[in-house]
Amino acid sequence: MMSVIESISEFMNSNLGLITLLVGGFVIYLYLKGRKDNKRDAALLILQEIRYAEQRVRNYRSYGSYAFTEKLLPTNSWHTNINLFMKDLKETDIDMVSKFYSSAAHLDDVISTAARFRNEQVIQPKTPITGGVIQMTIASADLEPPAKDLIEKISESIEYIYNTPTIDKLRLISKKKWYELY
Repeated sequence: MMSVIESISEFMNSNLGLITLLVGGFVIYLYLKGRKDNKRDAALLILQEIRYAEQRVRNYRSYGSYAFTEKLLPTNSWHTNINLFMKDLKETDIDMVSKFYSSAAHLDDVISTAARFRNEQVIQPKTPITGGVIQMTIASADLEPPAKDLIEKISESIEYIYNTPTIDKLRLISKKKWYELY
């Protein structure tokens, strides 16, 4: 048993450069894999955010109202992770996604401002109190015409991007396997 340990120790001492190279290579691999995993996770989250926001806009265009209790972009991962996709997307692709996020965030701000104003000024229960709980239907359709018009204008300016080649590139990034570093 001692001879095996001595042999291993002797091998390691005589090949210190090789062992350092192997350990260094493994550390670099783990670093690159971590970056790739982070990029893949960010791409998945961005895809989900775009899909969700587009669905909310579609619902508005169909039914004419946003609920004040929900945001189009509960989180905004694009602006914090845009740097991860600079090499994978063209400038026009980045601009398209940035414009979508910017428009959706602006619409969220307008809806929040209108909801805050409505809460402070004119909230009225739409149905009677039942079981001690006030049932309220508060939506953008209940707003005054200037606010409704602004929400309508912003909503109509949001372009759907979920089924574009740009988002297909993000889909490919999100589906890369753990062993695919590049």
